[in-house]
Amino acid sequence: MEPTQKKYRIAVLLDMSKNSAFVLTSALELAKQMDGAVEVFHVQPSRASRQANPNYVSTQTEIEALINKMEAKEQLPISYKVEYGRVKHRVRDYLALQKPDILVLGKRRPKLGIFGESITDFVINQTQSTNVLLLGEDDKFHTFKNINLGFFGNELKESDLEVIMDLTRNSDKPVRHFDISQDPSQKRIYPWHKTVSYQFPEGTNAMNGLVNYVSHTRTQLLCVPKTAGKQIMLRSNPIKTVIRKTKVPLLILPK
Repeated sequence: MEPTQKKYRIAVLLDMSKNSAFVLTSALELAKQMDGAVEVFHVQPSRASRQANPNYVSTQTEIEALINKMEAKEQLPISYKVEYGRVKHRVRDYLALQKPDILVLGKRRPKLGIFGESITDFVINQTQSTNVLLLGEDDKFHTFKNINLGFFGNELKESDLEVIMDLTRNSDKPVRHFDISQDPSQKRIYPWHKTVSYQFPEGTNAMNGLVNYVSHTRTQLLCVPKTAGKQIMLRSNPIKTVIRKTKVPLLILPK
């Protein structure tokens, strides 16, 4: 990803599935909202050489066609990289070298496409300073303007607050705060204009209740810090539970 004057460097991990146009469109809408530059990254998975794989050229042509279409429609420049090899190895190296501010990818159902559930976990584990935006196949989500945004937990860093502020810029809607806490009376002051809190007492079904309420309140994007749940006695990993159960896009905030 080339140096840019934009505030955020946004990488889009595309698998060229039927969901790819939606994922790229969402990334471009994010760039408009947050002053971002967009780069597409695709890995053609194979152990053979590039020359021996006839799909390489056709895939690159397909990516170029999608990018040209989106550039003309959205009037935003899009750079791209296509690499060849083992997906996880190439993704790991790309993240380490490019260090994008935000990585966008589709949250796929298991065993669908080359970026399945395992690549989602892998990407989240690999990113140390990158925000990861996960978009599901069923997300009816096309703009970040005046968004219904929520966040989970009480462990937001200054950089997390800045991201949320940029996401909700020019929005008149309150930010929703979802939390599982031993002491529901605990409150924190946030820098945006209004916060509406939903507190859930600790218990076996606390996470299920929280996830259901996220959908019930028509939250369009849920921000989840990687540190979420460290101070909560949960048996399972809260981030994995949220990824598996929520029906809304997720922004995983780095440690």
